[in-house]
Amino acid sequence: MAEKQQIIDCVNAMAQSVREEQARLTDRVSLDAYAHLVRENDEGHIWTDALQAALREHEIVVIPPADEPYLTDKSILVPSDRRIEAYGAVIRLAQGITTLMLRNEHTEDGTKHPISGSCRDRNIGIAGGRWEEYHTARAGYGKSGRYDEARSFYGVSACMLFGNMDSLVLEDVTFAHTAGFAVQCGDLTRGVFEHIRFDACYADGLHLNGNMEEVLVRDVKGQVGDDLVALNMYDWQNSSVNFGPMRTVLCENLELSPDSRYKALRIEPGMYYYEDGSQVDCSLRDAVIRGVRGIKTFKMYFQTPRYRIGESPERGGVGSADDIFFEDITVDLDVPIDRMQPYMQSDPLRGTFAAFELGANIGRIRLENIDLTLHREQFPLSRLLCIGPKSVRRDDLEIFDPYLSSRAERVELADIRVNGVRIREAGDLVKEIAFDDINGDGRSTAVGVIGEITVE
Repeated sequence: MAEKQQIIDCVNAMAQSVREEQARLTDRVSLDAYAHLVRENDEGHIWTDALQAALREHEIVVIPPADEPYLTDKSILVPSDRRIEAYGAVIRLAQGITTLMLRNEHTEDGTKHPISGSCRDRNIGIAGGRWEEYHTARAGYGKSGRYDEARSFYGVSACMLFGNMDSLVLEDVTFAHTAGFAVQCGDLTRGVFEHIRFDACYADGLHLNGNMEEVLVRDVKGQVGDDLVALNMYDWQNSSVNFGPMRTVLCENLELSPDSRYKALRIEPGMYYYEDGSQVDCSLRDAVIRGVRGIKTFKMYFQTPRYRIGESPERGGVGSADDIFFEDITVDLDVPIDRMQPYMQSDPLRGTFAAFELGANIGRIRLENIDLTLHREQFPLSRLLCIGPKSVRRDDLEIFDPYLSSRAERVELADIRVNGVRIREAGDLVKEIAFDDINGDGRSTAVGVIGEITVE
């Protein structure tokens, strides 16, 4: 059993070690030295070839401040042992480009089978800069941030992609107008994401997928259209190329802007099936999430794409988690995060919603120093925490997965305040959800169970 301070100490030690790796890089050049490779189009100066050549030939590339943005018109590939310093600079994707702005060199697609990991990149850093796309709204999967023109990595939709690598630092970076995920990662060990800002981004901010270990996410703020941070060990095939466990994670000082459209933080364990039928538990172990503001709901459940009643959903299953710590979190649950009819109208069977929604097989989860405001005069079924199946029907479609049971062995509540009053017992603030064939299709019976709950 990992304790909170052990996780914090491990992650902080990792971050220091990764920064020391970056500090050993010394071969430095200014991008201006490659200005002879700049091309021009109707939009302005295209720096793609210059930046790519500089990264091929030098360890550290400095992108100096300039009066106009540095335009790029195809994906920049970053080799191992590299650092980009772009303080004061604006790097912008040229109009009409639908592929990634930047990725590490040796990415792999783990959708059909686990990646080989035979040729991993390492020690890459990006510091500073405003990294912009030209979009004004979310474009949709496959329409922006593609891996290449052929969309050969189907699950990639991002401004930056990092995978199949060790030791990454992304710090002091601002993302703006990204139509897909600002950053997508997976199959990554030793990742540091610190002092990140999002300005009018339209999907997830940090979208972290499976097979990641030792991860620091610190001081991440701004406006996004979906999750500020997503820990999606399992994900839909249009949203990931990396499926597997995640372990030893510290996420702290997260703040979503009030004008962001969707105020959730997704944590998605699940069972993923490869092409040959083998499976992997996309689990989360040893995670601390603390100092969070602006989020209404922490979603910790497996979910398939919507499916028609009577048909089979996408293959998958409930994943697992253990030693998960939430601390120092303020939530004003003034409206359901999903403004769907059962929640808005307090349906007695389907209408429960909560600040913490669980649908995984969890060993231990601890909530500490939580300040929750409920509005039960309008939403009597709102809770601190619920566990179990979810169901919302839209005509003949099921949005969730009401056939999935889940269990939390131990739930610890410490220093929980609801509407300003410290709670002494869980009472009806915690709900175990049970369905008995609620869709009448033989595929909508399940239960959520808590083995033991303590209140401190």
